[in-house]
Amino acid sequence: MYNEDVLNSATIEGMLAAPGNKWHRDPSDVIGMWLADPDFPTAPFIKKALINAVQDEDLLYGSDIKAREAMVERVNRKNGFKLTKEDIYVTQGVIPAMWLAIQNSGALPGDEIVVNDPMYAPFFTAVETCHMKPAFWKLHEEEAYKFDIEELKKIINKKTKLIFICNPHNPTGRVMTKAELKGIADVAIDNKINVMVDELWDDIVFDERKHVSLATLSPEISDLTITSWGISKTWGLPGLQCGYMGVMNKAMMTNCQKLAKGVLRGTTTLSLAAAQAALDRHSEYWVRDIMKQLHVIRGIATRRFTEMGCTIPELQGTYLMFPRFNVEMEHEKLYKLVLEKAKVGLGTGTEFGPEGTMHLRMTIATSEAIINEALDRIEKTLNTLKK
Repeated sequence: MYNEDVLNSATIEGMLAAPGNKWHRDPSDVIGMWLADPDFPTAPFIKKALINAVQDEDLLYGSDIKAREAMVERVNRKNGFKLTKEDIYVTQGVIPAMWLAIQNSGALPGDEIVVNDPMYAPFFTAVETCHMKPAFWKLHEEEAYKFDIEELKKIINKKTKLIFICNPHNPTGRVMTKAELKGIADVAIDNKINVMVDELWDDIVFDERKHVSLATLSPEISDLTITSWGISKTWGLPGLQCGYMGVMNKAMMTNCQKLAKGVLRGTTTLSLAAAQAALDRHSEYWVRDIMKQLHVIRGIATRRFTEMGCTIPELQGTYLMFPRFNVEMEHEKLYKLVLEKAKVGLGTGTEFGPEGTMHLRMTIATSEAIINEALDRIEKTLNTLKK
């Protein structure tokens, strides 16, 4: 029988005995919290789906139609889309959709792509790989990471070919308001600029907030937008590398499929089996219980970091906390201090852009035992700086 306490059961010893890079990048005396993987067990119905797929020998070339039907049903029900299965394109995770969105935009080397600072680093990599120029739309911690539409307007020019959006936002934890999204839509429509929205974290939203999908605001913005989702974060399945794009503009979808032909080959039959199980409406109890656990862990981490003198941006979505450490030292020394002395492996904030200086990113999808041990270590180390 399912017991929701299983989501609070992770131990350091157990995580070190399990596979995965998060707990094995650093020496075994380091608590791994740098990678956006949860310490939660895999949902039993997903394990069953994977086992059944192997036992049924569903390991040959096959169709993704059933998976796309599950994907359509999920985003129509949860996000308010009116997609058909022909409007869904399966990708090997979310990151390939970034490359595909740039290629679809018609950008040429030297053209500009709007990215946030800070922002999930693969967005920067996609721009660099495609030989484009990043146009930085800065988000400031002192402004609660507000998406200032007037600032967006200032960086738009004739060379701007695409706007990258991450909502909920990694690493700041912001959930964009409908007004902010409408402002982006107005800018994109007025300037005829394509938008790619990463909504990978749309299940992980706190305090009964409403996640709004940009492409649902109007037919005009829908025609310009590629929206991307996946199963890696909510379900802890990054190793299956299963993402999917929603594209309602038929010409844009045709172009994306043409660009991807021979380069992007969808994902595996096992990943598709897991996706069908994860996206079924009967799995929602698991999401509910994950959010219950995350609310508890967020409360512990917010309180304790505040007591340590850190500045904590409000975590509205994702399970990625982005504290600023108000200490007198260089950023790189701070990162090494926490890693080498506190023995806690966090993500370095500058990976996400210059605005991440003196911030470290922590994955809080874990147990009370692990979060408290990690915070005990960090607090003890910070206290040595006061002596």
